Amino acid sequence: MSQIIQAIYENGILRPLGHLELEERQHVRVTVDLVPQGETESVPGESSDPLEGIRVSTGIADLAEHFDDYRFGLRKP
Repeated sequence: MSQIIQAIYENGILRPLGHLELEERQHVRVTVDLVPQGETESVPGESSDPLEGIRVSTGIADLAEHFDDYRFGLRKP
């Protein structure tokens, strides 16, 4: 199994910026590809949006505008 993640090198240690599916003390082989300074690289399966994947379509066109009204039952969908 292989995984592609981003990491940062700090104080002599590569620190992963994403979750690794590894067992404790698992030996791995690491290949390092530098990301040019100022450029962020998109890694498949990794998103900068913590809410990615939990979006739901409610069918209510003005939900954002009248959220509290819907929330407190002042407006019906």
